[in-house]
Amino acid sequence: MSGSTLSRSPVVRAGVLAIVVALGIVTRTIVHVVRAAPIPEVPASTSVNVAQLTRGPVPPPADIQSAVENDLFSPDRSAPSSPYRMPGERDVSDAPVVEPVKPAVLGTAVATDGRNFATMQLGDEGPVLVHVGDKIGEWTVKSIGRGKVVLVTAAGARADLTVPKPGT
Repeated sequence: MSGSTLSRSPVVRAGVLAIVVALGIVTRTIVHVVRAAPIPEVPASTSVNVAQLTRGPVPPPADIQSAVENDLFSPDRSAPSSPYRMPGERDVSDAPVVEPVKPAVLGTAVATDGRNFATMQLGDEGPVLVHVGDKIGEWTVKSIGRGKVVLVTAAGARADLTVPKPGT
């Protein structure tokens, strides 16, 4: 095969055409890279440094004047109506209050020297004698009077119990 026959071959012509197309694509890519669009200007207020990225946002400045106006040690100051709760912390006042079982008063005895006592029964337990200050279940005896006993719990619940009338 001579050089002139080889150049007329369709395979050689396709190869040369492929090389020319590839050179055109490479040239276009190089021109596109060199003529890149300019980088837009960034406003100065949005500049960020590495310390800000790791620390997070800056908290707002403290309101000193408000703290001075609300004097921490003022004698007129009072506690808030509800205690401060952390975000997500459950409020115990939302929980239903379960009052403990109240004992039954079977009888009372009032003495002249103030040593009153009562006979009480808690649920299915046997009757017990109690004096002021004694505990029966979760209740503490606060006072004993004629036919009446006042009980309180540690949570502050109060119960005024009376001796039932016969036949009830």
